[in-house]
Amino acid sequence: MSDSQGLFDRLKARGEEVWSQLSTELMSNEHFVKAVQSAVRGKERLNDAVGTALKTMNVPTRTEFKRAVARIDALEKELAAVKARAKAAPAKKAAGRPSGAAKASAAKKPAARRSRA
Repeated sequence: MSDSQGLFDRLKARGEEVWSQLSTELMSNEHFVKAVQSAVRGKERLNDAVGTALKTMNVPTRTEFKRAVARIDALEKELAAVKARAKAAPAKKAAGRPSGAAKASAAKKPAARRSRA
């Protein structure tokens, strides 16, 4: 096990050396640096163009979508709280009011008929 760990450590160290040398050489190459800078500018332009196209089509951005989802979550919680309060309120009010049947019979009194003259 020690031999395989030693081999792994040597390979890892050698890989890090090669990577370090390669990145140093690339960053010192003027053409490579210009190419990377051009690629970054191109990506920025592409992002701007895509953003403009999505706005034109009324497609929300990621930030707008996340904001809408958060607002919906908040409204759902608020609605659940209102429903819970509404459910608890009739039980409290029922003790102080006449029964619903008494109200209904009082409301159903027949209207006086008009006589035709």
